[in-house]
Amino acid sequence: MHSRIRVRLSGFILFASNIASFLFGFIFIVLISRNLSQHDLGVWFYVGSIITYFEFFVKVVPYWAVRDFARGRNIARTAITISSIISMPLMIIFVGSSLWISTYVEANIMVFVVASLLIPAYYVSASISSILYAKYPHQVGWRVPIIDGLKIPLALTLLPHGLAGVLSAVVIANFFYILYGLYIVKREFEKKLDYEWLKNRFKHAWLPIMQSGISYVNAASDSFLVGTLLSPTQLSLYGVGTTISNAVRSSSQLVLPFSMKVLAKTTVSKEEVSSMIKFLTIFTMPMLVGGTLISKNLYNIFGPAYIDGAGILWILLLSAVITSYTSIFSGTISGIEKSDYDLSVSFKKLLRSRLFTIILVDYLTTPLLIVSSLILIPTLNITGAAFSRLVSSLLSLVIFLSLCLQYIDVRKSLASIGKTAIACIPMSAYLLFFTYPRASTTIINIFAGATIYFATLYLIDKESRYLVKGIIRELAEKVLSILE
Repeated sequence: MHSRIRVRLSGFILFASNIASFLFGFIFIVLISRNLSQHDLGVWFYVGSIITYFEFFVKVVPYWAVRDFARGRNIARTAITISSIISMPLMIIFVGSSLWISTYVEANIMVFVVASLLIPAYYVSASISSILYAKYPHQVGWRVPIIDGLKIPLALTLLPHGLAGVLSAVVIANFFYILYGLYIVKREFEKKLDYEWLKNRFKHAWLPIMQSGISYVNAASDSFLVGTLLSPTQLSLYGVGTTISNAVRSSSQLVLPFSMKVLAKTTVSKEEVSSMIKFLTIFTMPMLVGGTLISKNLYNIFGPAYIDGAGILWILLLSAVITSYTSIFSGTISGIEKSDYDLSVSFKKLLRSRLFTIILVDYLTTPLLIVSSLILIPTLNITGAAFSRLVSSLLSLVIFLSLCLQYIDVRKSLASIGKTAIACIPMSAYLLFFTYPRASTTIINIFAGATIYFATLYLIDKESRYLVKGIIRELAEKVLSILE
């Protein structure tokens, strides 16, 4: 199947959308951190880590939907319908278990009842997004203005109801995104549910269950263990660091269109992978360097009470950068795998495929994350959790890098990273000499530093100029096509 996805343009739109999401999310967390108690903020992060465990089956349908839809099979209605059905019993179980959990963390039971509605919202939106990513990745960019644009004013309105009111705002905003997604993908709806696809793919449900189960455990383990072994107050410090580092982690969105294009054509060249590494480095390097230099200022935006946690930010930022690079290599390996083309592919063939190899990596890194967290958190507190996350992400990168070496021009990639690091020097000098504790000044300095960095990179790196011009050209073409 020929892919019409414009990798750089779609990737940039998704990345810009996720940066906007980070900024909106930043405002949202600042809003609730300054209006709720530190204990309630810790409960907010704790509830989020608990819900993650109920997303164990969230990828059962989207995992196969994105692969098969990208290859031309219409299964949009089937995927969305089945995902909503799967979520219902899980929501009921969450509400039942919250009777004990709410007492343990000293929170109102209504907080958990409202939060339970996020489970069906996440399951349905996962299937909708899988369809969009496969064919219309740029359309996912509207997720931010819908969810984040709604939840902030809604949260302000519902703040008198405390944490339950804030969660209600998030639930409502997510359901509006679902309505938007359904409007976009309805053109792809098949006339009736595809039971043949469903029957064959459910035979292989073990593969996405293994993947999503371990990935969600991985995503939530450090926060869960900080909240359990330490306190909600300590988790609030760790959660602020995680929130900030999500700006870097969002750069993995740059890679998604690339992965979809590789999946559609099942081939990739060294030039394409090198270009993707360069493209990713342009955005991740300044965020890592800049975020480390002004870590205390970033924490101060959330309030003076959180500055004590700023020392862990460089660790979380570095871990996020490593995770973004890993997504290039895992996306390449997943995209070139052809074993699942046949709906009736055997269990043994899938077990020997690179799809299963990708999952095995998570089964190596997640136990490392949990064990190291159990050892380091009691002695190093939240710093121990951050180091555990870093070690886990490093192991994942090393493994995927070794599996993908034949598709990487190592010398060219290292040269690209070097030039990008040099471009960060003027920005770093500015941030070191012109930083002030006020939140408004910090935000201005972020934009000023970014301007200095991109101007420097544009001057010293010919390939970066080509990439930037390519994005501008494709964006202009997209805007003109819309206007016409």
